Amino acid sequence: MKITRRLENKYFISYLDYFKIITAVQNILIHDKHGTDDSYDVISIYIDDIVFSGAADKAFGNEVHKKYRIRHYNDPNILKLELKYKIGDLSTKHSTSINQEVCDAIINQDLDVLERYFDDDLIRRYTLDMMKNHLEAKCYIKYKREAYKDELYNIRLTFDHSLSAERFSVPMEGMDMNLMHGNNLILEVKYENYMPSTVKEILKRITLNQIAYSKYFLGFNSLEL
Repeated sequence: MKITRRLENKYFISYLDYFKIITAVQNILIHDKHGTDDSYDVISIYIDDIVFSGAADKAFGNEVHKKYRIRHYNDPNILKLELKYKIGDLSTKHSTSINQEVCDAIINQDLDVLERYFDDDLIRRYTLDMMKNHLEAKCYIKYKREAYKDELYNIRLTFDHSLSAERFSVPMEGMDMNLMHGNNLILEVKYENYMPSTVKEILKRITLNQIAYSKYFLGFNSLEL
């Protein structure tokens, strides 16, 4: 299991502002492509309880909130189970690789299969939460991500384009629900302890509209789950 801790802020920005800063970002940070294209697909299955606590935490501005998701990038065969736990702006992500058997067991709430993987701390924790809180898959969230990083400072800037959502189903249906205005995208700024002054100066060039809610909440709200 991998654990990542960072301060994390999200912003709506316009494409006009994106084009104002993207060249400067590319000049100082490493382009994290995850493939040959400049951006890559991110598809997540968000998992929540029967009263949608994962979405409600964001909606009501609670300081502490958590959510589970199954995620893959360009390759749908490389799957991860993730737990995102956030206190204020401090985000802790627990992540572990899973195979298709575990993915299916999570979706089908198959305790017999999940028990065979209890040597993995995150799978065991998820299973206990599933049994206690009746967790189940709720929706898909999909977007194109353009990512930049500086490993020295553990900083990461991502630009998320074409955000869409769909209710969970097997197999996955089309992602027809567009969650953002066509002129906007989401900028995420993630760093551990220190943001370099060069990055701060670049971000001062544009209008940053900070958002407190998650992509999952946008999907929850638009799909009326």
